[in-house]
Amino acid sequence: MPAKTQNILVKLTVNGTPIEGAVELPAIPSPKRVILPALQGLTDAIVGIAQQEAESTGENVSCRKGCDACCRQMVPLAPTEVFALAAYLDSLPPAAAAPVLERFDREVEALEEKGLTEFLRHRHALAPAQMQALDRAYFAAQIPCPFLENHACSIHAVRPLVCREYLVTSDAKFCAQPEADKVRQVVLGARTSQALLKSEPGAGWVPLVLAREYAAQHREALAANPAKALRGIVKRL
Repeated sequence: MPAKTQNILVKLTVNGTPIEGAVELPAIPSPKRVILPALQGLTDAIVGIAQQEAESTGENVSCRKGCDACCRQMVPLAPTEVFALAAYLDSLPPAAAAPVLERFDREVEALEEKGLTEFLRHRHALAPAQMQALDRAYFAAQIPCPFLENHACSIHAVRPLVCREYLVTSDAKFCAQPEADKVRQVVLGARTSQALLKSEPGAGWVPLVLAREYAAQHREALAANPAKALRGIVKRL
């Protein structure tokens, strides 16, 4: 028997530019991660608008394949994204998953050696200044994302929302030295990553490197009505 689905129209205006598209979602209670493809597409549209605006002022995005300095930053995920990544890993053939899982283990161990893991586990409870100090310490540790392979993102098509939202127009060389205050980020008219997090009451950011641990210790949220859940997030933008 075919699964029940429903088509909904998503409409949003960002910096005066309309975004509109049809989305097909389950019409039955489903894991909340089913809305992520729609949020990823919406994020790409918002980023595209911001990129065009930057280029209209003579600024060009300098991010390129092989430029991976930002892949050593702390990547914050909403819990829904954590479970989506866990499901992605589960879907991989064992031979493909093994090296990724090994990198997760190795990088968590490296962070433990530097005394950062407990702070990362409770990052949501830190004061803003403490969070900033922790994020600087994480970057200084130069722990690469577990999905980084040959200086490129191995999950580019399903990469996290914050990764999609991070573009710079400054020289790529400055990304390795963020303290130099020379990194110019593309300013976005809306952030789906923030809207998604705000839709998950009581939840805080989960560092990507701890995604497997979090998924093993928590129950995945269900969306009783995926279309309603998506509309609620869009209203927050």
